[in-house]
Amino acid sequence: MNKQILEARALSESALLDLSDALTSAASPEEFLASADAILATSKNHLVLPVSLGVPEVLTVVGQIAVDVDNAPRVHEYLGEMDRANAADARLWTYLAFGTYREYMEKRWPLNTDNWKGRVKDRWLLRSGSVTRGRLVRHGIARLWWVSHLTRTPGDKDDAYAYTREAFKREDRLNAIFDREVGAFPTVISAILNHTASLGDIATDKYLQRIMQYLTLINGYSDIGALDASALNDLIKVASLRASSG
Repeated sequence: MNKQILEARALSESALLDLSDALTSAASPEEFLASADAILATSKNHLVLPVSLGVPEVLTVVGQIAVDVDNAPRVHEYLGEMDRANAADARLWTYLAFGTYREYMEKRWPLNTDNWKGRVKDRWLLRSGSVTRGRLVRHGIARLWWVSHLTRTPGDKDDAYAYTREAFKREDRLNAIFDREVGAFPTVISAILNHTASLGDIATDKYLQRIMQYLTLINGYSDIGALDASALNDLIKVASLRASSG
């Protein structure tokens, strides 16, 4: 039976700590999720958002493969744009994972693995004070919003999420592109995704990592986020030659 979909909220700081303690003491995924359910069922552990968002669309999962090219835009449209501080709030993303999008999380990032506690820490649970861009891009729900936020082109009337869908076509490209400082520049991301779309399967994880390493090195000497599209494309051509020969 499907679980009731809950409206987006945030957890209290004490509830985050309780979840972390429950993870440490739990002997099985079932025991941990039962503790998590009890924590979320306690109303004092909830923080109501400033604006009621209602109930979101269901996120699609086929087996254990999510159609995240569609799920990411859905999450972004539901939550809307946020400033960077609120969009890095561990309390919001953790509630969304354990509450609002629980059914999706159980199918997309199931805990029936030997290292299930590691998966909880990586994909389900965020802790205040330890939220980095890399952790947000790995978190099961936060990554859907953040990649959409960084790749959305509002002026594109045909498909504002075209770059978002390109980013989610291959799971391994997300960390390669977005886990670095230069991956926070929308102009750089657009140029990279245009480049990867033109290459298809040639743009492997290792290939993208080499390109992003080169761009990170160059960014240490000049602000590549300020370059225009032509200059960025030239820079990526140089980076691609180095990546291909590496």
